Amino acid sequence: MGPFTDEERYRFDLQGFLVRRGALDLTEVTELNDAVHQLGLATPHNHDIMSQRFSGHLGRHSAFVRLLDHPAVIDLVAELCGRSARLDHAYGIVMDPGNRGLDLHGGGTPWDPAQYYSVDRFGMHTGLIAVQWAISTGKRGDGGFACVPGSHKANYATPRDLGLDDPTVVEVPLGAGDVVIFTEALTHGTLPWRGGNQRRTLLYKYSPGSSSWSDDHEPPAGLDLMSLTVRQQRLFQKPSVASHNPLG
Repeated sequence: MGPFTDEERYRFDLQGFLVRRGALDLTEVTELNDAVHQLGLATPHNHDIMSQRFSGHLGRHSAFVRLLDHPAVIDLVAELCGRSARLDHAYGIVMDPGNRGLDLHGGGTPWDPAQYYSVDRFGMHTGLIAVQWAISTGKRGDGGFACVPGSHKANYATPRDLGLDDPTVVEVPLGAGDVVIFTEALTHGTLPWRGGNQRRTLLYKYSPGSSSWSDDHEPPAGLDLMSLTVRQQRLFQKPSVASHNPLG
């Protein structure tokens, strides 16, 4: 899919997120679902949000690795985080019908040095972006990813009582194979899952090479970096001002 089109760049700057439909083909979606199934995940629960999340999976299946620099998103990552972008952290989410998700968080104010969004004459700059791959079917009304469009540029702090039921919150439906890219400066959360199937989504979060949000800078367990392409290896560089190699 390549770099941002002019329209996509406008929409990302305006909204704080962008959806690319059909970024994964049926073969990729099937392989990723098989890979998740092989993880043998426990049943997710409402009372423990972490039971809906899993990590440590990158070294478990090559399908997860191929998403690191997928052609549908890597040019966007490079534009938003710079040519020395790095993978900050990655995890997945599974939600069964009826599960509640994560409440609203993030926002453009107060300014966060690890999750900022700004624009100058050189382009857009982000401290942390999320690339969220949907590998399960979903439609409007099913729930899942939601946000307050434009809140990444808010000049005032998010109201403490702003909830997922607020009219400013917009549901962003994602079907199997769709991907949404958003700045972590955007106020966002997860609506309760009302779909008839299990919700499955994979999140890869990237930061500029000079910064980090996560305090874990070690390669994922079980992942052989030497088996990766040069570009994929560079995504695992530790945060540094001086020694980063560009993605190419």
